[in-house]
Amino acid sequence: MSAKLDNINLFKTSLVNSGKKIGLENKNDMSLNKKGVIFIKSTKRNVFCILMDTQEKKVKTSCSLRVPVYENEYNERENLYTRGLLLGNLFGEKAIELGYTEFMIYLGSGINKGRRGVVRGLSKKGVKINFLHLGTRYPHNGCRPIKVRRKKFRTKPKKSR
Repeated sequence: MSAKLDNINLFKTSLVNSGKKIGLENKNDMSLNKKGVIFIKSTKRNVFCILMDTQEKKVKTSCSLRVPVYENEYNERENLYTRGLLLGNLFGEKAIELGYTEFMIYLGSGINKGRRGVVRGLSKKGVKINFLHLGTRYPHNGCRPIKVRRKKFRTKPKKSR
């Protein structure tokens, strides 16, 4: 067993000394280009984002309630799109600080204003979106139609009094 380990160590040192790079010694280059997965869940009032790495470990979570307060000039109702946009900007900054540059984004069922705002905010930050998955379900053949009620036909005419 020790002979095999010595052969492996000699092989590694010979590759490093010859000028060729091997994957184990090149850890710094891999950390510059991290890939992540973002799951976006949206409710009527809130948007949730979860950042996971490729080994399916949760790295960062955030919701639209944590975004900084924006200046509301005309006293309009705070809508989900602007909160999603601000969350996308904030989440993109945090992900870039952690070293992530490429993302696969999984949206929940359907796309609404909140999810659209998050995706737009992320793309404005300059991150690369490799894959965008909509989780909308659609039927392969649809549901079984309801049974149509058959009306009774009268065979005898009505008698008038």
